[in-house]
Amino acid sequence: PDARFMGIDLANFYLITPFEKEEDFEYMYIPEWAIPDDIRAEYALDDKIENGRVLAQICTGMYGLPQAGILAYKKLEKHLRDDGYEPTPHTPGLFKHKTRPIIFSLVVDDFGVKYVNKDDIDHLIKTLKKNYDITTDWEGKIFCGLHLKWDYNNRTVTCSMPGYVSKALKRFNHLSPTRPQHSPHPWTPPKYGCKLQIAKIVQRNSTLTKEQKKYCQEVIGTFLYYGRAVDNTILPAVGSIATALSTSPWSDLQFRINQLLDYLATHPNAEIKYHASDMHLWIHTDSSYLNE
Repeated sequence: PDARFMGIDLANFYLITPFEKEEDFEYMYIPEWAIPDDIRAEYALDDKIENGRVLAQICTGMYGLPQAGILAYKKLEKHLRDDGYEPTPHTPGLFKHKTRPIIFSLVVDDFGVKYVNKDDIDHLIKTLKKNYDITTDWEGKIFCGLHLKWDYNNRTVTCSMPGYVSKALKRFNHLSPTRPQHSPHPWTPPKYGCKLQIAKIVQRNSTLTKEQKKYCQEVIGTFLYYGRAVDNTILPAVGSIATALSTSPWSDLQFRINQLLDYLATHPNAEIKYHASDMHLWIHTDSSYLNE
């Protein structure tokens, strides 16, 4: 009750994070043609150029460095701990304060913050500004690619990703179907009156080319996040395509993918609304049979 949501982004998260030990330093060659004249003059690099390149020592984080992410995260976590913010025990990326009623989700350098008092969010902003340049989104409209529509009076939030599906369909050169498609995956029609329902026999001779396999993986990767975040009706279809990738022929996979894309073209702008509730989920277990 009375809580609000806002977003914070760190502008220089990956940069200038020092390595923990000198023996962890990395080295790279920079070709002479890639160095601007003013940089060459400022750092007197002419004497350091050999065979058309300069050897550079990397002792802080930088873009493209594999360990830059974990180095930056460790630095940020320590920085937050010093001011009373600590990770929750069982949910990665979720932080809370020891005494203040403030909690936030951290995804790389994006903060999704729930706060009740203006003083608490001002404290977090002041903490971050000690080491980082930040930008703030006080309305909390976008987080991790999700568009959020908050209704604090009715205590609901509606999540959507407008334009995501149409952009993806254009990427895969998929045209809108001539007839609406309302099922994301193929199904075996039930035989009414028959006691024994036999599942369709699936071929098991995958002979995909490299290009076909890559196309399938791109479709799976593009819509998996969309399905988990906004439109969970497509998750069985995406999961079955991923499962069939190593066993089914191209004709079967192509049929599955086309039906999924037809469904998305028919229903391109899904939304999911969450309502505040006093219910607490303590444990969840699930199993399924013939769920497709």
